[in-house]
Amino acid sequence: MAEARTHNGTERTRYPEHEARHPWLSRLLNAYHLSDEATRQDLAEEAARRGHAPACRSGCTVCCQGQAIPVSDFEALGLWWYAAEILPPAAQRRLRGQLANRRDAKGSTPDTEYADCPFLMDGACSVYPLRPFVCRQHHVFGAACQQGENLRQQRPRDVFNTGQSAARGMAWEILPLYGVGEDDVDRLFERGYVGSRSKSLDTLPLENIITHMDAAAALRKARNA
Repeated sequence: MAEARTHNGTERTRYPEHEARHPWLSRLLNAYHLSDEATRQDLAEEAARRGHAPACRSGCTVCCQGQAIPVSDFEALGLWWYAAEILPPAAQRRLRGQLANRRDAKGSTPDTEYADCPFLMDGACSVYPLRPFVCRQHHVFGAACQQGENLRQQRPRDVFNTGQSAARGMAWEILPLYGVGEDDVDRLFERGYVGSRSKSLDTLPLENIITHMDAAAALRKARNA
């Protein structure tokens, strides 16, 4: 199992039993931890430079609605795993409904539009510990985002992406999951390998998570029998 890298004594999120069964999960959590630690430092420095905190706060969900959310294969796998094996039963029931509605609505949404993130519940992310890198690293200063606003065109100076200083370290955690050898990690990182393997969350067969939920529930029942 890959060891967690820590910064400033902060521990990363851990799921020991699951990490023992899913070795990829340890590396993904390591990479998320590196991202989060770099983000904390970056935001503190940028807030000091600007003289105010970012506009992002709890309950702000504009970036979860109608947006392209790029995810790599293992970020998507983490979402599948968390939804099927960690999400509480009540939240799972709601997610089932949202995924079923999403499946039924396919074909009625123009190709130029993105659906809202199905993991959004009551103004919060239901899979927060396993949220993708973009959700961890995209921040906005100045005024809070408005629905339909194109930030990069209308006020690009307010957009602040964090965690870039830890990107190489994250690559050393993620690229081996694709079978990349140590000698090739830096080279493929420079070429943007992980980004090239990413897809919009909206394009993935998220309704298949329901099948994963059923399989995980059956496995838990068998273990407890």
